[in-house]
Amino acid sequence: CQRMSQTRDIISVDLGARSYQVRIGTGLLAQAGQEIAPLLKRPKVAVVTDARVADLHLAGLKAGLPGIAVASLVLPAGEGTKGWPEFTRTVEWLLSEKVERGDIIIALGGGVIGDLVGFAAAVLRRGVRFVQMPTTLLAQVDSSVGGKTGINSIHGKNLIGAFHQHSLVLADIDVLATLPARDFLAGYGEVVKYGLLGDAAFFDWLEVNGPNLARGDKALCQQAVAHSVMMKARIV
Repeated sequence: CQRMSQTRDIISVDLGARSYQVRIGTGLLAQAGQEIAPLLKRPKVAVVTDARVADLHLAGLKAGLPGIAVASLVLPAGEGTKGWPEFTRTVEWLLSEKVERGDIIIALGGGVIGDLVGFAAAVLRRGVRFVQMPTTLLAQVDSSVGGKTGINSIHGKNLIGAFHQHSLVLADIDVLATLPARDFLAGYGEVVKYGLLGDAAFFDWLEVNGPNLARGDKALCQQAVAHSVMMKARIV
């Protein structure tokens, strides 16, 4: 983990030619344009999100992409979205928007959106680049690192998918303030697991700082996300 500035952390996921960065900090939605622009071959992106996240953050993301044409698809919120019908809808919409192999698809949402959109990017034109902007704590510390994408089947969860690495992950700490308490705690449970995976010092840190972190202290949230992502990157 490298400190970019006083307000930003960057973790490199070292996978050779498939390497990418996870950037963690506040205000990343508002600065999305400058973060993503170096990846663009033309000033256009396709954003896929869900209805709950769209109401909270889609307008802010669009405002953060000045000079970039933004097409957006809003899917229903919930685990039921992560199946063939909405996956097919997403792929066909991306084709209708004439998304090419050199373009960027943005997955704005939690784990369901990240997994589904990542899988769509993996199969569309045999592989299109995508940027994930995880909006839940669980997605920020888990599913946004590692390149596992997929959808559910009637036979079980995550049985259909592919490994397709991100081009960039932007984890905006500000969006965590909009999470219901139950969803935040679900993500915090994943953070605690990293402490139990052999990092006793991190577990001790969580015992001291956990209550304030759970109350939404942004600096503590960022520190916890950065450390968790660093551990996940080592595993990957």
